[in-house]
Amino acid sequence: MSFVEARNYALWVEHIHGNTDLQKKIEGMDPGELIELEVEGVRSQWEKIVVPAAAGQRHGLRAAGEAQQHWHSLRNYRHGQLATLKDCS
Repeated sequence: MSFVEARNYALWVEHIHGNTDLQKKIEGMDPGELIELEVEGVRSQWEKIVVPAAAGQRHGLRAAGEAQQHWHSLRNYRHGQLATLKDCS
C-alpha cells in the first residue's frame, strides 16, 4: 500500500511514499491530464500540475470536483500526516 502526506493544496510527487511507479507515472503526465486515484477511501479525478521550483520543476496533482473538499479536509485536520493512496487508472 502506498501513502501520501496531506501537507499542501496539491498532492506533490515527493510526498508519495511506497509507490515509485506512481511517482514516475505522474511525472510523465502532461499538465492538465487527469488520473483517477483513491485517497483515504475516496475515489476521484486529479489533474496534473507543474510548478517551477528552484531545483527545476515540481510535479503534483490538484483535486478535481468533489475530491477537492475531501483533500482540503485531510490537509487541514491531518496536516503532515499520511493518508492511504491507490492508483485506480
